[in-house]
Amino acid sequence: MSYSWRSSLLSRFDWLDHAFLPAGERPPVETIYNQQRHSARVVPSATALPVKSVEADGLIASDNRPVAVYTADCLPILLIDAKQHQAAAVHGGLKGILGGVLANAIRQLCQNGSAPGDLFIAIGPSIGPCCYELGKDLIARAEQDDPHHLAPLMAWSEQPSTNPAAVRPQAQGTTDGVWFDLPLLAKRIALREGVPEGQIELSGICTYCMAEEQASYRRNTHRQHGYQQRFSWIRVKN
Repeated sequence: MSYSWRSSLLSRFDWLDHAFLPAGERPPVETIYNQQRHSARVVPSATALPVKSVEADGLIASDNRPVAVYTADCLPILLIDAKQHQAAAVHGGLKGILGGVLANAIRQLCQNGSAPGDLFIAIGPSIGPCCYELGKDLIARAEQDDPHHLAPLMAWSEQPSTNPAAVRPQAQGTTDGVWFDLPLLAKRIALREGVPEGQIELSGICTYCMAEEQASYRRNTHRQHGYQQRFSWIRVKN
């Protein structure tokens, strides 16, 4: 199964184009993207050339060129301001999300003239709580070292949930850990920043058990299927 997913939320805007591409498919040739480091850094695309010359995990579009992130199991997050016609792309791994990358992108958009109530956010295919096992020691450290007070927003379960939409086997536990919901954490961060719930969309597509064969870095470490980067891009057309 190959997923080129488009957000129904973002697709309602005719001045916007976007795509969450399948593994291995390239974005438009003029697309700008960073050298991603699981950081909280967000930069304007005008300062991010040549491509991959800047270390950052968020891009705010400075013009009509597409901005993108590349992922395997991390969150690809696309954001727009429906009034100001701003667009941004965020790479959200666990470290970056806990470090504040999504909140930083939202706040920078607002510094550029947006209001949280005008933002729309689509969170694309990523590893889901059905397959994302984390060690309990990692969770404990995240709760203790929590400069952004995110511990109350974290969601996990002692047991993995059954994913009825899975097209291949879900991940099996290997660390006696917990099963973490990273997309939900990102959604809760956006809500806390003032984005209305009806303006946040989760794809619900788990890269481990639902997306195309080479979509998941974690599944590759378990089953050696190989993996390729998945690009997600967005641009303002006018």
